[in-house]
Amino acid sequence: MALLENIQNSSVTRAYRQGWLAWLGAHKAAFELAQDGVGKLMNSREQLVEDLVEKGETVEVKAQELAQDNIDKVRGYVEPRFTDISEKVSAAGKKVFSRTAAGATAGATEETAGATDRVADLSEEIAKLTKTVSALSRKVNAAAKPVAKKAAVKKTVAKKVAPKTATVKDEVKTAA
Repeated sequence: MALLENIQNSSVTRAYRQGWLAWLGAHKAAFELAQDGVGKLMNSREQLVEDLVEKGETVEVKAQELAQDNIDKVRGYVEPRFTDISEKVSAAGKKVFSRTAAGATAGATEETAGATDRVADLSEEIAKLTKTVSALSRKVNAAAKPVAKKAAVKKTVAKKVAPKTATVKDEVKTAA
C-alpha cells in the first residue's frame, strides 16, 4: 500500500487529477452557461413572437383600411360611368328595336312581294336548266353506247390475235 500512497501523493498524479477536475469544471460551467442562455433565449423568443404578432396585426388593419379606401374610390369612379353607358346602350337598343319593328310592318308587303317574284323567276330558271341537263344526258348516253360496243369488239379481237402473234415471234427467235 505504500506504493499506492506514493503514487497518489506524487506531483504527477496531483497535476493529472487537477487537470481532470479542471476539465470537469469547465464542462459544468459550459453546461450552466448554455442552460442560462437557452432559458433566456426561450423567454426572449416568446416575447419576440408576441411583438411580431402585434406589429403584424397593426399592418393588417392599416392595409385593410387602405384597400377599402381604394375600393371605394374605384367604385365611385366606375359606377356612374357604368350606369351612364348602360342607359345609352339600353336607349340605343330600344331605338333599333323600334325601327326594326316599324320597318317590318310598313315595308313587309313590298319586300315580300318582291321576294316572291324573285323566287318564281328562279324556279323557272331551275326548271329550264333541269330540262337542258336531262336532254344532254340522253345524248351523251346514246353516243357512249356504240363506242362501248366497238371497244368491247376490239378487246376480243386483240385477245384472239395476241396468242398467234406470240408464237410467230417465238419461231423467229428460234430460227435466228
